[in-house]
Amino acid sequence: MLVSVDNVIADAIDGASADLRRLSLAIHDNPELVLKEEEACRVLVDYLESSGFKVERNVAGLSTAFISTYVSSAGAHGLNIGFCSEYDALPGIGHGCGHNLIAISGVAMFLATSRVMHKCRIPGTVKLFGTPAEEAIGGKITMLDHGVFDDRDLLMMLHPTPVYTGAWHSQCCLSMKIEYFGKASHAAMAPWDGINAGTAANIAMLTMGALREQLKPDWRTHGIITNGGQAANVIPEYSCIEYTIRTARASELHVLRERTMRVFEAAALATGCTHKVTEEYAYLDNMDNPVLGQLYEEIMESEYHLPPEQDIGGSTDFGNLSQKFISLHGLFSLTGSRVPNHTVEFAKDARSVEAHKWTLFAAKTGARIVARCLMDEEFWKQVKRAHDERQRGSGDRH
Repeated sequence: MLVSVDNVIADAIDGASADLRRLSLAIHDNPELVLKEEEACRVLVDYLESSGFKVERNVAGLSTAFISTYVSSAGAHGLNIGFCSEYDALPGIGHGCGHNLIAISGVAMFLATSRVMHKCRIPGTVKLFGTPAEEAIGGKITMLDHGVFDDRDLLMMLHPTPVYTGAWHSQCCLSMKIEYFGKASHAAMAPWDGINAGTAANIAMLTMGALREQLKPDWRTHGIITNGGQAANVIPEYSCIEYTIRTARASELHVLRERTMRVFEAAALATGCTHKVTEEYAYLDNMDNPVLGQLYEEIMESEYHLPPEQDIGGSTDFGNLSQKFISLHGLFSLTGSRVPNHTVEFAKDARSVEAHKWTLFAAKTGARIVARCLMDEEFWKQVKRAHDERQRGSGDRH
């Protein structure tokens, strides 16, 4: 009897829907910040192990990272597929980026692809990567540097946004902490004896604001003063800024970084402070495989009945993976409300039954694309050819 791959995928994901909903709500209702995602990691790992999958914990020195693996009963000599799940939250907003849905979409694609390999006797290996700390630090970059993703033929993840697309070109992103060190003094009795670190932070922020006039339209700079002093009658000896810069291309990020560093240094010179800049990993621009992306959009449009949109900002550490591996970072829309990510309203939408429905549909779409790669040799050749062409052209971009 012929086996319908689409039916296998649908049965696997629909059959797990109640469990996936439970996982999603457990993560959403207990938001955990960067590298503190203990409960989210636990519920995901427990579910995978209870479903019969092997799980490796504490991956790449990250206590909340994991890898779940399925090796086909037909052998491991086929394609090596990888899916990514995220589950960290935002300070004060919770899951305003919908990482609870990213988590279960990764699980759903992993379950469906494993089922297809088993039912259709397709050789290969599929892994689910639990990737913490996307909102800051860049857990995937740490894992990449440790060789965790080596030997993957294809990497994929899905992300909820106000729109859908299979061709999202994300912004490069570099976050940093800038500290100014001055000298404390009584603000009324002897202000001349102090060196005002708070003023240095203010000058830096004002100068970055003035710098925007000379920035390219698709460049972004934004930050906050996290510590500007402790008391109004004390000249602050310490201040701290958290700042992020974004550009369209990696080569441009270097240019903007240099200009930004001069601003921070100038603020220190103007006030007599010393300063220290601590940089995180740079998030590079995402490069979706065009063949995979086109198929993703074709399937998604059949349900959304609206054309895809690509003009959406934001950055992701998955971009660093896309620079090296054949990949797809598919975006999917939640409820049609067009509420932007990183808002309280988006966090509310990410808990809805409607969002769950669209997450499962996006996961079925991702699994169908992977199945096509596994079973259609000519299609996979097209995917690889498109990747090779983009890699050759990337020398002009960086």
